[in-house]
Amino acid sequence: MRLSMICCAVAVTVAGSMAAAPITVDLGSASAFGMLGGTISNTGTSVITGNVGVKDAAGTITGFNPTGTTVGGSVIAPVTTLSNNAYIDFVNAFNAAKLLTSTHSYADLTENRTFLANNVYTFELTDISTTTGINLTFDAQNNPNDVFVIRTDGAFTVNGALKFTLQNQARAENIFWIIGTIGTISVGGFAPITFEGNVLAGESFTMSAAAGGSGVLAGTINGCVFAQTANTLAGTTNVGGCGSSAATAVPEPASVGLVGVGCLFCGLAF
Repeated sequence: MRLSMICCAVAVTVAGSMAAAPITVDLGSASAFGMLGGTISNTGTSVITGNVGVKDAAGTITGFNPTGTTVGGSVIAPVTTLSNNAYIDFVNAFNAAKLLTSTHSYADLTENRTFLANNVYTFELTDISTTTGINLTFDAQNNPNDVFVIRTDGAFTVNGALKFTLQNQARAENIFWIIGTIGTISVGGFAPITFEGNVLAGESFTMSAAAGGSGVLAGTINGCVFAQTANTLAGTTNVGGCGSSAATAVPEPASVGLVGVGCLFCGLAF
């Protein structure tokens, strides 16, 4: 019996060492905000889930109440502790995500790509632009708590139509786009885009206007949108907010299987 227990303990240790530690991006108090920035401007009847706030007294917020509206939050006046602290938490999360070790690298986003959860993806190019019509697949491998980090050293531009496939319990709230400098979503003359994930930009972010004018829906962002300088919705946009950003460590199915198999063999050996 003693030998069997030792063998099982060894199997658990080996399986645990094979499972990667969970990757997290902790937004802190920023998770209560749909938009944060040095300045924020909106054109059109955009709807933001969560609060809207700026960095400090130098920040301005335009295009809200009545043009843009909030759900489950408010437009927070500048020089407010709530928004100041949230902005600091956003910047801290951005800086921490920049230091995460890259686990996978793609050349670019000019073709269909698949992202597996609990990984940090980077690119060979500094500035990344998507090609119209490609599909990005996010596979959580049946762990809905696992996080995806997609990081660029420079700018990130979405050109026209872009499709997302979330499978095996992947959730938009667990996708983090860490953009080194400028983030832009440009839909042009295509149908409104549905962009999956939270946007954290080191400089500015702009959602372009859709063809037909500022009153036409440019798209939906299923996540929050944070930028350290200007955060601009030049086109009507629905921003879904952060949701829950916490990632809970759950044993991977493969690890559980390894433990079971290890204990079985140890039992037989005994």
